[in-house]
Amino acid sequence: MLQELAAETSGNVWAIGSMAFFLLVWLGIAVWVYRTRPEEFDRRARLALEGDEDGQGASPERPAER
Repeated sequence: MLQELAAETSGNVWAIGSMAFFLLVWLGIAVWVYRTRPEEFDRRARLALEGDEDGQGASPERPAER
């Protein structure tokens, strides 16, 4: 039954296309991570803590100002 459905709806094409799309996205992210400098990752890791240096960071009692 599944083989008939796949033959009628060109399921093989969709399966191969979705796998190719997944691999292209995965490889794109891997290349981006490989080419990004470590300093950029350090900067992004500190984004949530930037306001805490002078005591102005968000807290449960006082939400962050926009």
